[in-house]
Amino acid sequence: MHLYIRADADGKIGAGHIMRCIALAAAGKDKVAICGYHGWHDWYLAANLSSDKSLDGHLLPGLEPNGVPRSLRGTVFPFNYNNYAELEALVNAQDIGVIMMEVVRNIGPENNFLEKIRNLATARGIVLIFDECSSAFRQTFGGLHKMYGVEPDMAMFGKALGNGYAINAIIGRREVMEAAQSTFISSTFWTERIGPTAALKTLEVMERLQSWDVITKTGFTIRQRWQQLADKHGIKIDHGGLPALTGYTFQSRNALAYKTLVTQEMLAKGYLAGDSVYVCTEHTSDVVDDYFDTLEPVFALIKECEDGRDVLPLLKGPVCHGGFKRLN
Repeated sequence: MHLYIRADADGKIGAGHIMRCIALAAAGKDKVAICGYHGWHDWYLAANLSSDKSLDGHLLPGLEPNGVPRSLRGTVFPFNYNNYAELEALVNAQDIGVIMMEVVRNIGPENNFLEKIRNLATARGIVLIFDECSSAFRQTFGGLHKMYGVEPDMAMFGKALGNGYAINAIIGRREVMEAAQSTFISSTFWTERIGPTAALKTLEVMERLQSWDVITKTGFTIRQRWQQLADKHGIKIDHGGLPALTGYTFQSRNALAYKTLVTQEMLAKGYLAGDSVYVCTEHTSDVVDDYFDTLEPVFALIKECEDGRDVLPLLKGPVCHGGFKRLN
């Protein structure tokens, strides 16, 4: 694998765009099949030019692509995770040059989903990209795809790689990456060294601490304790995400109001908390215990609301927006 490193404050935007450009240059085609969230560049949002519901299954329901050039219509085609037949039909109907997808967001692959996509891409000469901006180094020392034994043609890492510093790394097979020589890539921060330096030290510490095992174990514990707290108070919740990127949602018509209430009440007690946790090695058992001790009265209050109390007068501000939805 060849490596390309870029300092960037938002990997899914900058590095995702670069990765797509290199892949399309290598494929010599214009059309991309996508599964998951890949930023807010024109090329991605153009999926909703053909139908304003195209991205509904990809975390962005109801999005209006105002400002996206209409000429991009028909260049990006979403498919749903674990629906191989949908992707196969798409490839048969369109001249797809690139498949860009997240390895996992909320649920894992079923029925050899990733293996089937790898075989399809190889058979059709399609460049397969795994967007691991969020998932890399959360459950393995590297890309999550290593867990499943499926190698992409290109992959992109970010976020955890720099431990908070701006850094992206794009890797790919030589014959794909060399296509970068026949296109144009630029950056304001070509010579920036803070991100790469932080990434090198982060990798060193990760390997020493086996951080991916630590945060995965902690994430499972947090998920279990959310469920125990919900069961104790008779509240129904759903879970989603990787263990180290775990989250929950309330099964209620007032779900967003309850999420707002959690943030409001926890903030008053010194916690910046919503309905998800990005676990790190500093989330020790003492920290987790204190968090749940603080969260329990909020769940008790939510139970009162489920039993008839009006939640809206409890809020000191507007109900939060829905934002990204959780995929099943």
